[in-house]
Amino acid sequence: MLSTLFSLTPQIYKAEFDNEAKLFLQKYYPEALQSPMAVPIVDVARKRMGLRVVEQRLSEDFSILGQMCFTNGLAEIYDKDNDEFREYRVRYGTMIIDPDTIWERNEGCKNNTVAHECYHWHKHRDYHISISVRDSFKAVRRYCYYVGRPESAYLDWTDEEWMEWQATGVAPRILMPLDSFHIMVEQFLREYEDNPDIRMKWYSVHSWVINSLASFFKVSKQSAGIRLDETGYCLH
Repeated sequence: MLSTLFSLTPQIYKAEFDNEAKLFLQKYYPEALQSPMAVPIVDVARKRMGLRVVEQRLSEDFSILGQMCFTNGLAEIYDKDNDEFREYRVRYGTMIIDPDTIWERNEGCKNNTVAHECYHWHKHRDYHISISVRDSFKAVRRYCYYVGRPESAYLDWTDEEWMEWQATGVAPRILMPLDSFHIMVEQFLREYEDNPDIRMKWYSVHSWVINSLASFFKVSKQSAGIRLDETGYCLH
């Protein structure tokens, strides 16, 4: 179900996340729906979506990994060399990614952050442009925390909670489309069964499959593990 309740924020539910990811890929990178592959999400952002992707530190404590800018204006960045925050001029369609994401976490975390911000641009742009008419400060969208709440409580959610929940849920599905994910899980299960060297090195099929999925799709092991559980595979 997709509707609008008192705002331009789309009300998209968890059961729709896989379809949302599919629609995103159909528009911007249909190749990923034709055969399993690692989605080159930074190239998708730049070449298919026309976004400007720049690297700037966004927080002192590494709590903000990415930010999508929906209008021309000033964004706040952290200058770690001088240990101070300063204003950074951005233009419409600029995505800011913390350059230390890979070193502090991993490549998969960076890819997920880019996918997260891409989805904000794809789905939530109209909301932020509308807000900018009334308050230009709010037009620059910050990556923020979403404190999990049950979906049944959605009537109490703010626009911010809806958008963060949606982007957080759809981003890993963009990087691991459902059909491709099933194909690769089955392939890695067969490899584990058929190859005694793999079974000797990896003490559990669960660890082997998660590591293989993370490596193939260029996502974090945590993200691959969550996707594995959510798609119904019980490999523990």
